[in-house]
Amino acid sequence: KTMVDRYELDVTAIKNLKLTGEIGAADYTFMRDKMISLMRLNLKEVESKIDGVYQIPYNAFNGKTTLIKCVLPDKLERIEESAFYNTSLTGTIQFPEGLKYVSGFSRTKITKVQFPSTLEEIGSSAFSGCKSLMCEISLPASLKKLNTRSFSDSAIKGNLSLPNGLEYIGERAFENCSGLTGSLIIPNGVKIIYSTSFARCGFTGNLTLPMGLTEILS
Repeated sequence: KTMVDRYELDVTAIKNLKLTGEIGAADYTFMRDKMISLMRLNLKEVESKIDGVYQIPYNAFNGKTTLIKCVLPDKLERIEESAFYNTSLTGTIQFPEGLKYVSGFSRTKITKVQFPSTLEEIGSSAFSGCKSLMCEISLPASLKKLNTRSFSDSAIKGNLSLPNGLEYIGERAFENCSGLTGSLIIPNGVKIIYSTSFARCGFTGNLTLPMGLTEILS
């Protein structure tokens, strides 16, 4: 019997949950589909190792509109696509040191993000449509890739400082980010950019293109 069976827990009534120990993909599916009242989740002490990688898997909480807060595991390498898509997550998301890849927060209600110094890649549509993300973002020096629609249609504002080590900016990465202002410097490691990467942004200052730029794609 499972813990739920032994203690005759009504999982549909659980609103606050803290987990410890090892969990897998099936546990995420259970929390998403069966725990219909879940609002606050603490995964800080969890070991979420799936297919040999510490991760929050694809579609983990996709569409779980009851979920407003989630403390992420201390040990985490990846947050996959659609992990928290269209949930009601709000407030600040603090990503743990050791995280290398993040995606999956599109159309949430988060207001601030704090990236770790280990982050290398921001996935497609990672924060797109985040209308409550009305802050200036600080991208870490470790970042190499900003994929398609990383922050498109989000409410980020202020200056955008791209790290010197950045090598790739995807299509529509910052499209419709009208709150961005000031000047924009694209790092020298970027060889190709897209005409849509910064479409309809609010920049008002100078644009500095990288010396090694070879192509602007439409």
